Amino acid sequence: MLIKSIILGLIQGLTEFLPISSSGHLVIFKSFLDVETQGVIWEIALHFSTLLAIFCVFYKDIFMMFKNACLSCKKIFSGESITNIFKNDPHTRLFLLIVIGTIPTVIIAFSFRNAFESLFSKPGIAGYMLITTGTMLWFTKYDFRTKSSKKNLGIIDALIIGTVQGLAITPGISRSGTTIATATFRGVDRKTAARFSFLLVIPAILGAMAMMTKNAITLKNGEISFLIIGSVVAAITGYISLRVLIRIVNNGKLHFFSYYCWPVGLFVIIYFI
Repeated sequence: MLIKSIILGLIQGLTEFLPISSSGHLVIFKSFLDVETQGVIWEIALHFSTLLAIFCVFYKDIFMMFKNACLSCKKIFSGESITNIFKNDPHTRLFLLIVIGTIPTVIIAFSFRNAFESLFSKPGIAGYMLITTGTMLWFTKYDFRTKSSKKNLGIIDALIIGTVQGLAITPGISRSGTTIATATFRGVDRKTAARFSFLLVIPAILGAMAMMTKNAITLKNGEISFLIIGSVVAAITGYISLRVLIRIVNNGKLHFFSYYCWPVGLFVIIYFI
């Protein structure tokens, strides 16, 4: 059981941030290892591991966002225009853009929740979506940015990226890969695209955890140790893979993951036909 929890933790940590769709890999490996866990609790634990890794990497940005957002609230009550704050305060601007980008994600998640959940019982769909993910990643090899690459996102950018994040609930679609790719297609600087992608997922994860907590059930002692070990391994592996992915994105090599997504997607399609 110990070995199995470590393996699942490693798979989660590696695939959560690398643009190869974590949900599909977990389903496959849980089947191979013949592991049965309390699904909701396991998902909550893995979401927490994901958040922990993101906070460890982007703690400075997160702290500055909330600090400046609080200061900006005071300025607004003092009569300063929110438009001026949005233009002149980059951290408050980032905070507001994350809020704006979360709106379409929430709308899509609630509006099509049942449709998305039904897709998880159709593994063949995941194969097609992996190929779709690979194709999007492939096009990132072409520099769609202008010479004056955008360091700051606009409201339209945030809404589009948030919409893509909502659609990435589909199994086989990589959230990190498609959101970063979409941002670069919009002319956003690679480093800025990666940062916004991972900060944008924080409210989505917190919302998902809140929704799943009400369905959580009691665990046995063996299952508790299983989850703790798997979560710790996932957090450590996730931190490392997140650092690696940021470096890959900054170097313009995100398209390399296409060579993984395409054959795996094709294999899944053929296998389940």
